[in-house]
Amino acid sequence: MIRDTFDAGVEPGGLHSHNEIKLLVCYMLAGVSEPMSRESIFNVLCGHGMANFFDISTVIADLLSLHNLQEDELGRLTVTDVGRDAALTLKDMLPYTLRERSVEAAKRLLIRLRNERENHVDIRKEERGYTITCTVGDTPAPLMSLSLLVGSEAQAEAIRERFLNDPLSLYRDVIESVSEN
Repeated sequence: MIRDTFDAGVEPGGLHSHNEIKLLVCYMLAGVSEPMSRESIFNVLCGHGMANFFDISTVIADLLSLHNLQEDELGRLTVTDVGRDAALTLKDMLPYTLRERSVEAAKRLLIRLRNERENHVDIRKEERGYTITCTVGDTPAPLMSLSLLVGSEAQAEAIRERFLNDPLSLYRDVIESVSEN
């Protein structure tokens, strides 16, 4: 394919054609079967060196005007049937690893964003360190809230990151630890 993109931020094996980037965006959205914000699409594709930010912006605008993507009232993008069919028909024009990496990275990001919406972490500086409170289920009656005193802010941030990657594992492990079953 003709190189018609910027190279800045694109890692070796990344895409250098608007047509390839269009295919990848449609393929990724078809693979996650869930709306994604532009910011999330940029985070996945730019954050993993698959394409340049400016090229992705151009491609999204093109895909919207061609009706391969549609945007909902919250600004989230989904692939249309036309876009899905094109991506699945032409997918072999993209490297297999890049296709799969984009879908897996998008799924991980969507899970992480859902975890951040549905759970809560509070970090407070204390006299003797930092208190981190992890709450599973951000409702009026959460499933669980656990507070820990840790020695440093870095340790609290590491716990925050691990918790938000899989909050239900903490809940499951605590239940398993305190029950006989």
